[in-house]
Amino acid sequence: MNRERNNLDRPAPVQAAERISEIDIVRGIALFGILMVNMAFYKYPVYVVRTPTEYAAGAEQLGAWLIQLFFTGNFYAIFSFLFGLGFYIFMDRTLKKGFELAPLYRRRLFGLMFFGLVHLLLFWSGDILFTYSLGGFFLLMFRNKSLVSIRRWIIGLFIFSLLLYSLFEFLNRISEVFMPEEYDAIIGQLIAAGMVAYREYGFLELAAFRIMVEVPYVAISLVAWIPAVLGFFLCGLYVGKLKVFENLPAHRNLLLKARNAGLTVGLLLLLCYVVVEIGLVTLPYLTHHILLAALNYAASIFLFPAYIALILLAVQGGGFCSKFLAPVAYAGRMALTNYLSQTLICVFLFYGFGLGFYARVSVINGILITLAIFLVQVAWSNIWLRHFKYGPMEWVWRILTYKRLQPLKIRD
Repeated sequence: MNRERNNLDRPAPVQAAERISEIDIVRGIALFGILMVNMAFYKYPVYVVRTPTEYAAGAEQLGAWLIQLFFTGNFYAIFSFLFGLGFYIFMDRTLKKGFELAPLYRRRLFGLMFFGLVHLLLFWSGDILFTYSLGGFFLLMFRNKSLVSIRRWIIGLFIFSLLLYSLFEFLNRISEVFMPEEYDAIIGQLIAAGMVAYREYGFLELAAFRIMVEVPYVAISLVAWIPAVLGFFLCGLYVGKLKVFENLPAHRNLLLKARNAGLTVGLLLLLCYVVVEIGLVTLPYLTHHILLAALNYAASIFLFPAYIALILLAVQGGGFCSKFLAPVAYAGRMALTNYLSQTLICVFLFYGFGLGFYARVSVINGILITLAIFLVQVAWSNIWLRHFKYGPMEWVWRILTYKRLQPLKIRD
């Protein structure tokens, strides 16, 4: 009896019965989309950003267009939105139980920062966890803001981020215009060094190379990434405060509006992107690339809520779609574990101390590998969660957050 009373007096993680399955399904699909985009950077030097028109006509170019138009920018936006929504759910449940929010959530963020730093420094430069942990400290500042205030911040952050992305693209491209020979020489050296490092170096040698060459670029990019993800975080917080996920059927009209408006504007922006990319409109070099970056980001602002609405409407509709998507919820429940395991699998597949397929995999084969990895993750998540309450990394994260050992096995 005393043990039960003590447990009630201490904050505890969300249990399986308290989870909202629709959120887990959306999170699982976001994991798939993120891997689809990241695959290009796992299997080829990050310094080489190839546009779809640079691929040979046929299946390769079609695959590149598919990823660029419908995946790039959209699924990290969904993942970020869910982070903000998760913050609202965490905040709401913590405060209802009478516990103080800020210290608990800060420990949660420091735990995420730990995962992010290990991931970033030892395994992969494309980590988003460290960025999320930093953005989360800003998110905490909005917990008591009104809906009107949050909406204004969302609009402001999206506009600011659009300007920042355009500025970064300008700075990235300006050397190509004014110092083309020097630029080509530097990029050529980076590609050559990366090829040697990723194909031939051992684990520690490669980690040192990445820390010296790639991580500084990541640190600079945080200037643009944090405002962008914070904007998507606040979208999740806003929807949480509207209590949309507490009664999805009652908000069907809102979902229909998000789907219709998001697809209409988003697809129109993507059409503009295609027109600019294939050269139907002749623009100066810098203007061409700045406009592409701006159109891609702007399209994601409208497409990500449309994607979420499409998924939720499909799930709410029941039938085949609902049954087909149900297993994906288990992958979403283990999002942290699956996100990190995607890196481990790809490190093994592509790097020299693994199977060594680096820079040897086509776009189409990359898509097939992505599908295979995700299907395996869905299957193993379903198996794991039959026996355990949380994924392995989720379990560690909860221990770091609540500062005590959490029961892992379902029978405990």
